[in-house]
This record gives sequence, C-alpha cells and structure tokens, in this order.
Amino acid sequence: MRCTIDEHLFCFKRYSNEDCFYLNIFSGIPSYITKLRFDVIIYHYTFTAMKWNTNEFKMLLSSCSLLKKIAGHKIAIPQDEYVHSDIINDFLSDFGVKTVFTCLTETEYEKVYPKSKSGLENLYTVNTGYIDEDAFRKIGTNSLPMHSVRPIDIGYRARKLPYWLGSHGLIKSELTKRFLKVSEDDEINIDASNDPQKALIGTSWYKFLMNCRVVLGCEGGASIHDPAGIIKESVENYVRQHPNSTFGEVEKKCFAGMDGNLVLFALSPRHFECCITKTCQALIEGDYGGVLKPGIHYIEIKKDWSNIKEVLDKCKDMEYCEKIAEKAFNDIVLSGSFTYSEFVKFVLSKIDKAIVEEKDDFNNKHVFHIFKIHLTLLNIFEPLFISLLRIRKFFSRLKKFSLSLLNTASLNF
Repeated sequence: MRCTIDEHLFCFKRYSNEDCFYLNIFSGIPSYITKLRFDVIIYHYTFTAMKWNTNEFKMLLSSCSLLKKIAGHKIAIPQDEYVHSDIINDFLSDFGVKTVFTCLTETEYEKVYPKSKSGLENLYTVNTGYIDEDAFRKIGTNSLPMHSVRPIDIGYRARKLPYWLGSHGLIKSELTKRFLKVSEDDEINIDASNDPQKALIGTSWYKFLMNCRVVLGCEGGASIHDPAGIIKESVENYVRQHPNSTFGEVEKKCFAGMDGNLVLFALSPRHFECCITKTCQALIEGDYGGVLKPGIHYIEIKKDWSNIKEVLDKCKDMEYCEKIAEKAFNDIVLSGSFTYSEFVKFVLSKIDKAIVEEKDDFNNKHVFHIFKIHLTLLNIFEPLFISLLRIRKFFSRLKKFSLSLLNTASLNF
C-alpha cells in the first residue's frame, strides 16, 4: 500500500478518538453487522475506486447489498471523480449515502453529482490528502539543509497520462520533457523521468525528496468529465489502433469540443510531502486549493512555458530555493492547518448535526460491547488458527514427500 493511501485510510482511527471499525468487504460481510447502529459509515475511496471496472463494481455492489441495512449516517470520500460518475451516483442513491466529501470545487458539484441522480443532501470540498503527523515526526525533523548535501538539483517523477483526461493530463509528462531539454547545455543535475519502472513509493519517495533541492510539479486532476466512461473507452480503442496518434488527433476523433467541460484541478499529497522535507517546489501556475502561493511557497512555471529559462536560473539560486522551502515549511507544516487530524475534525464537524441520537442508547452500547469482545477474540485466535492450519499443511506435505521417497526407495530395491 502506498503511504498516502495508508495515511488517508487510517486517519479516522488515528486522530478521531472514536471507536473505529474497518470492514474489508473482500473478506465477506458478517450478517450480525446489521444489528449494530453506527454513528457514521464511511465509504473510502479505496472502495469507490472499484468503479474503474464497471462490471466488476456492479457485481461488488450486488455482493455488498447487506451494507444497505446498516443503520447510521452514511458518507463517501471518493476520488478521481472525473470519470464513471454515473455508476457512483447510482451507488450513492441505492446505498443511502447522504454526504460526500469531494475534491471538486462548489461550482462543479451539480455537474458531477446532480441531486436528481445522487440523492445527496450535502457536499463539502476537501483535499486529496493531508500532512500525516506521524510521517512528519519521522521524516520532517530529519530534513537535510540544501547546501551541498542534496546531490540532485531538480527532481521529478511522473508518467504519461491517457488522453481521455484532457489537456490538463498532458502537463505531468510534458514537464519532464521540457526541463530535460532546456537543461541539456546547462551544468545542473536533473533526475526526472516518465518511466513507470522508475516510480518511487513509500519511504524511498521521501528519501528521494530529501536528496532534491527542487522538485517539479503541477495540480492533479482532469479537464474532461466522462460520466459513463464512454470517452475513456473511445480513446483507448482509437489509441490501440493508432499508437502514434497525437493528442490533437485523438481529441478531434473522440471528444471534439469537450476538453475543459470540467475543472477538477487539485492539490496533491506530493505538495505536502515536499513541504515536510523542506524541498523547494517549481510548479505549473494554478490555484493549489488556495494553500500554496506563487513566489512565496513555490517557483511558478507559466503554462505556456515562456519563463522556463528564468525558472531554471531560480532553481540554481540555492539561497532563494531554501528561502521558498523554509517559508512553505513554516506556513503549511508548522501551522498545523493541513494535517489529517484537522481533516478528521472537519469531517466530523460537518456530520455531527446529521447524526441522530436515539433516546434509549443502552441496548446499542450493550451490543457494541459484545461486538468489541468478539473482535478482540478474533484478533487473538485467528492468527493462531491460521498458524495451526499452516503447520498442518506443512506436515501433510512432509508426509507426502516422505511417502514418495519410500515408494521410490522400494521401487529401486
């Protein structure tokens, strides 16, 4: 699991001071769960991400129909909302989800989640990720100064995104090409790649950041809304038949006049990770959730690439880069305003009013007490049971192997 997924998924358990229970639907849904009344049921983006294969997602929802019967206020925190929003709206309506915490800005709410289809009562804008306090304690305090100890002047990792994301999706891979080309005759050490094989995850990504003085970047997201996934399918089929086709050609054939029908540009966890490691950022001009400011928290790269030489000169200025990185660290990280604990507080504050408190709560507390004992015993004995099964399997294989040796020996005899 990527660090960003782990941090997002378990933030409620780590920072809410509430009793949190995680249900992995692939392990099955116990029927007794419908006897419990939860305050909140959260559908995480690791659940809604199954939409990428619509047929599998439909089968999954069918197998999870028991979840409809769970009592409590139901919310969802989806991501990648630019595609397959139709099937997500069907899910939200069918499963009784009333509140969504979205990466969209308010102007795009109705476009992606029309109330007539979703049945939603509330939508709130959040970031795709936040600063994890544990990660900051482990990594941020060990950040290295820029002077001489960071061997990479400019670092970056990206991949070529599919054309069905729109023109916004081209920026990530274009950043690599532009900076590698402009630096060919320059004495500057650039470690940038679009090769998926060179992707860095987990702690290796943080180590990479701490070895870079400057990291390139842009807002995540897409500039096309594809509610049924038709554009995605059309583009994939066309590119399969015409592997050398350009974006302009594919746009003309598959989604003419549709690029820009959605504004979903989001601040990503990568930006916060750079702030934690005191790594200066050189970013394509954008809003960045109103959090990062150009010339203050990052070096701005114009979308038309007109100032790329100027940006390169600023990247060479070690003192200037260090000043930018330090400012971002102080304003973004040390302020504590963009942490997962703040995200959890925000979510809970928005749904507090929606949580219905029953007059007689004694029975529910009693059932939950039994539920906790059940889970505790399960956590203790399940690993032991699995270990015993493995031991049994081992001896079974050993027995078969011994018998085969005996048979071979007797035949030879």
